[in-house]
Amino acid sequence: MNDLALYIENGKKLIDEFIKAHFIKKHYDKKFPHNKFSLADAMLYTLTMPGKRIRPIILLLSAESLGFYDKKKLLPFASSLELIHSYSLIHDDLPSMDNDDLRRGKPTSHIVFGEATAILAGDALLAEAFVMLSDKDYIEEFDPVKIIEIVSEFSCAAGAGGLVEGQFHDVNSFGEHLDFEKIEYINEKKTASLIASACAAGAILSGNDEKTVSEFRKFGGYIGMAFQAVDDVLGITGNKEILGKTAGIDRINNKLTMAENIGLERTRKLIEEYNKKAMAHLEKTGAETGMFIELIKYLTDRIN
Repeated sequence: MNDLALYIENGKKLIDEFIKAHFIKKHYDKKFPHNKFSLADAMLYTLTMPGKRIRPIILLLSAESLGFYDKKKLLPFASSLELIHSYSLIHDDLPSMDNDDLRRGKPTSHIVFGEATAILAGDALLAEAFVMLSDKDYIEEFDPVKIIEIVSEFSCAAGAGGLVEGQFHDVNSFGEHLDFEKIEYINEKKTASLIASACAAGAILSGNDEKTVSEFRKFGGYIGMAFQAVDDVLGITGNKEILGKTAGIDRINNKLTMAENIGLERTRKLIEEYNKKAMAHLEKTGAETGMFIELIKYLTDRIN
């Protein structure tokens, strides 16, 4: 096992333990006698599925690359990102959106709990991310100004100027022939914005100036663009065991992805370009780059 694989394994364990402890603390498990499951059951179903935990891991890596090594203090911030990401997955799979019945190799939330409960579980996860970010037990050792910066960073990345805008343009473009620039814009908002915010948050929490935070945000944005382009390639070349979701779902939905628009070979070259641009921004920060070089290779090698 290489250094990055060990780091990811240890980071995932810490994040999963923190999330479990948080939900025990909050007691969202009340059930009426006629209920087969609680709200917590529905929230935790997708949240605790085996996954890469890429966004929280990137936050941990970003902070540590700048000298902040206390992972336990970072866990509420990293974990809140996973809550936001999981909410987006639940809603993305709904019949009114991508209409997928498979996520991370398991039946999607609306298949297991019904569409109404899936919507509510997603709503609850998004709100809970900010409950986590404002819990005094987790954040009391941080400067309140930094907490406000993180809340702003995550809410902007998740909302009408970020993830939700990307999803809006995505679902309202099924069947349309989008040009490269429009697809890139959707990818930037839908996928890259949250990854960019993870990088920026690591820089904020480690006490860096706005220039460093900005460079980390740009670095994360290009990582996110490459990540989505890799997913687009896998959407054509992969299978459900690799993807963890229905293979070819974009074609089923008549959705034009980057790989469908410019072809597999050009998309592979574009991924290389995104990664080079990402590293150019990272090198301006003075951060340790070794683990990030490994991370980029790890994410890109999924298509090799």
